[in-house]
Parts: sequence; structure tokens; C-alpha cells
Amino acid sequence: MDLKVDWDGDVTRVHPEKSQRAKQDVNALFGVNGVTTPSKHLSLLVTYLKPGEKSNAHYHLEHESALFGIGGSVHFFWGRELEHDLVVGKGDFLYIPPFCPHVSYNRSHTVDASFVTARTDAYEQERVVVLPDLDDDRCKPRVSYID
Repeated sequence: MDLKVDWDGDVTRVHPEKSQRAKQDVNALFGVNGVTTPSKHLSLLVTYLKPGEKSNAHYHLEHESALFGIGGSVHFFWGRELEHDLVVGKGDFLYIPPFCPHVSYNRSHTVDASFVTARTDAYEQERVVVLPDLDDDRCKPRVSYID
């Protein structure tokens, strides 16, 4: 098989030293993005909520998100009024479309909920829109805590 590959840029290894608090109020190990690499269209990070934590209500402008559960679980709420919900945990994949309001609650008070998170935006933190009007704990009574 003849294969010619042209590429623009270098292969880049990223090893974050510590987590940071992301704009959507989750802990993040920022890996591949437009700041840490020459990436123009992709971000890849590990996001997690510590025991008992929740994200703030938010959406992502004009880009898709995909998550893969690597530990623990969250109760995930989405929709204009956060009226829809499902539980997402280890081994689950989750797709979130652009402009979709959402919030996540860690279902445990003893275990982190962790996800590998990919977005179609190298500068995704600049395009997070926080929704304080939906961040009123309207979902908390519906969270299916496990401990």
C-alpha cells in the first residue's frame, strides 16, 4: 500500500503537573488544546468532580463535547430548564451537542467522578457560557446519590 502523509506541526506530549478549576466549575487536567499544543480544532482533558461536588450550569458555544467515564458516576441534567437527566459512569460514553445547557452532580460523597473529555474546540474555555439563572440547585432533589 502506497501511503503518503503530509502534516503540519510537531507531535507534542503534554503532562499536566496539577489540576485547575475550569470555568464550568469542574476540576481539570488540561492536556491537548490550543494553549499547550499547536492544536487548532481539538481539546482533550480529564475532568472530575470531587465527592459531593457539582459543576455549574453552562453550555459550550458552537462545539461538541464527548466524554468517557473512567471512575465514579455523575447525575447529568440537560435541556432549556435542565428537565432531562441520566446517570453517566465508568465505561459510558456521552455526547453533548453545541449550545446544550447542562450540569453534573457527583453521585458519591466518597469517590471522585472522572471523565476523559474531548471537544471540537482548541480554545474551549473561552467559549464556555455560564448560566447563573439555571444554577439554582433545581436539580439537587432529583440527584440519585449512591452514598
